[in-house]
Amino acid sequence: MLRVDGRPSKSLSCTRVETGVAIRDIRTFAEYEGCVDLQREVWRFPEVDIIPAAHLVVIHLYGGTCLGAFDGERLVGFSFGFVGWEGGKTSHHSHMLAVVPSYRDRGVGEALKWVQRERVLAQGMDLVNWTFDPLQAPNANFNVNRLGAVARRYFVNIYGESTSPLHGGLPTDRLEAEWWIRSSRVQAAREKRRTPLAGSENLPRANRGTEMGPFLRCEDDLALDLDAEAVRIEIPARITPMMAEDRARALDWRLKTRALFQAYFERGYGVVDFLRVEGRCYYVLSRALEGLC
Repeated sequence: MLRVDGRPSKSLSCTRVETGVAIRDIRTFAEYEGCVDLQREVWRFPEVDIIPAAHLVVIHLYGGTCLGAFDGERLVGFSFGFVGWEGGKTSHHSHMLAVVPSYRDRGVGEALKWVQRERVLAQGMDLVNWTFDPLQAPNANFNVNRLGAVARRYFVNIYGESTSPLHGGLPTDRLEAEWWIRSSRVQAAREKRRTPLAGSENLPRANRGTEMGPFLRCEDDLALDLDAEAVRIEIPARITPMMAEDRARALDWRLKTRALFQAYFERGYGVVDFLRVEGRCYYVLSRALEGLC
């Protein structure tokens, strides 16, 4: 029986161990406080932007998820989400996923997501959603390729002016990841057998980056109305150092890719793949979304 600081709660399913780290539900108030500490460590948020332990407890107790990744007794990552509702449909919003830097690239974040999927499936839902920065190539690869999420909606400055130094003072534009957890696409990603859209590297390009100094520049001639079954949108391979050292160029990427995503989403395209070709990074947007959701 799961206990939250000595109080009885729901009984949840078994612990999973991957990459030497145990993934299980957060159980004690001290562990919830550990999730608060991870928010400070990973995102360097000020106190006003941190979700407190008491809120994590209540949301977890009444339908949300709060999972921890443990190396022995040490909490090295966590994920947190809550039940959402939109347009008559219930879903699960995965609000936070954090892994301490020394445990990244070890599959911990992915393991947290797959256990979260088990929890949500057990609740009878088929959709998990979350937001992510469309200019962060590692996140795009993780969400679209490794998890099998798709994206069809773009939010402009959804969180307002961010106080986190990790966001570089840019507008907090976000893509919405749709993770249809019962779909064959997601199951293929779970089994490591999902393959990119054939011929993606030859698709027409809606924008073009050129090398100029230490950072890639986005050219001005955007193709907002290509008439093809699928198109590519390029983003920088490394936006974080650009935000720190050349904010004007990073902002230019934000505004130009914003215009592109909005134009193609309005015409019925959706993100279905993410490509890395010779050091360059591209989203693949397709009109063919049937069967992916």
